[in-house]
Parts: sequence; structure tokens; C-alpha cells
Amino acid sequence: MTKFTAFSFLLIGFFLFACSKKQAPDHTQLYEEIRHVNKMEFASMAVTKTVKTERSDWYKVGKRIAVYSFDTYIKAYIDLFQFEMENMEFDEENKTVKVTLPPIEVEIAGRDMELKKEYENVGMFRTEIDSKERAKMKEKASADLRKELEGDPEYKRRLEDTARRKARSYFETLFKNAGYTAYIRFSDENTDGGDYNIKNYD
Repeated sequence: MTKFTAFSFLLIGFFLFACSKKQAPDHTQLYEEIRHVNKMEFASMAVTKTVKTERSDWYKVGKRIAVYSFDTYIKAYIDLFQFEMENMEFDEENKTVKVTLPPIEVEIAGRDMELKKEYENVGMFRTEIDSKERAKMKEKASADLRKELEGDPEYKRRLEDTARRKARSYFETLFKNAGYTAYIRFSDENTDGGDYNIKNYD
């Protein structure tokens, strides 16, 4: 066997080996599909808040009472701007992926909600309730609502639980359509307990 023939076989073997080696799949498109929405909402709760103003000074004639309400809602979402490529660990042999999602966040939405008049009784000798006073009433009511929600964590817990379930279902389906079985966790949760679809996922 000449040196040329041996070299040719070597080149052919190297070429066949390179062709037989599978190229790792590119998951960039899947990653971009996840990241295209910064805040993805998974649960919400409607809230109606009432606010009242009443003045009945003894030295003034007539009443000045008004009750207003406004509708807003609390939403639970995931900020996918925090999601990175490293948050997906693919196992190509078993067609599985471990996904670590950012934590569920809860906030009050609808800052520009309109006040609706429920009741108003302003005496003839009393000043009317103007837009400036209504704006202050709404601002105070919004602050009171935040305090109420912070003082009663049940609202937040219920929303977070619902959002986690829906998020898991959404991302499991998303990766299933891409050909993978997904195991989902949230970055702020301890995998030793709770609602996880895989044990000991660190």
C-alpha cells in the first residue's frame, strides 16, 4: 500500500467519522419564542374597592357625603426577561429538558381606573366634590388596597398557586410540541417539597 493510498483511506475515515457525529440541536428559536413576551400573565383576580368621603361639621348647613368605587385586578405573571438560555438543560438522548423559570410575581394592575359614583349627597350650602378631591380619594383608596393585600397574604398565595399550575402546563405543552418532556421548577422554590413534576431537581 502506497503512502498516497494510506493517506486517502485516512481522509475517508476522518470524513465518515465527522459525518456520523450528530450535530447538537440549536434551541435558539425555542428560546426566542419564550422570551418574546417579557411579562407573561398566568392568573388574575378582579377587585372592587369603595371609597367614602363625609363631612357634617356642626357649623355648616347640610350634608356632604359621597361614595365612589373603582374596579381593578391583581395579576400574577412571570418576567421572562429574566429567562436565560442556561435555564434550559436538554438531554437529547432521552428527549427531556429541565427548565428553571423566574419566580411568580404579583402586582396590582389598572392604575388609571375610573371612579364610579355609587352615592352622593351634597347639600345646597356645601362645596361640590371636584376632580382634584376625587383624585386624592382614589390615591388613598389605592394605598389602602395595597395595605389590605399585604396584610392578607392569602390573596397572593392563591394567585401564585394558580399561576404556577398554569405556567407548568403551558411550558410542558410548549416543549412537548418541540419533542421534549419538560420538567419545570421555579427559581425561588425548594425542590424538597411542594408541587413539582420531578423529584430532586436541583
